[in-house]
Amino acid sequence: MTKTTAPQAEKRPHVTTWHGIEKHDDYHWLKDDNWQEVLHDPKLLKPDIRAYLEVENAHTASIMDATKPIQEKLFEEIKGRIKEDDSSVPSPDGPYLYSSAHVKGGQYPLVKRKLRAG
Repeated sequence: MTKTTAPQAEKRPHVTTWHGIEKHDDYHWLKDDNWQEVLHDPKLLKPDIRAYLEVENAHTASIMDATKPIQEKLFEEIKGRIKEDDSSVPSPDGPYLYSSAHVKGGQYPLVKRKLRAG
């Protein structure tokens, strides 16, 4: 296994002041100003941030590549211990009942909420 050097993000000094206290953050540039919009449309991410993240992701993929077989084995073992279409008993909270259900083939549970009175 060859050891590679992890990418280092460029430091770009940035200072904000909150209640008279200065906060220094050299990596502030990695948080896009429109991060909420970027969550809905990743194409809106600033090119310099995207470029750095792609380099970092490629590095991680190259380091983790040797563990792919064990990752898949562990994932299958964990899946084998979980009932894929499992659901919880509704739990009351205020005027609502909350429950969760796993959808077969899904990666995350579906969280449900309904009025207790109907």
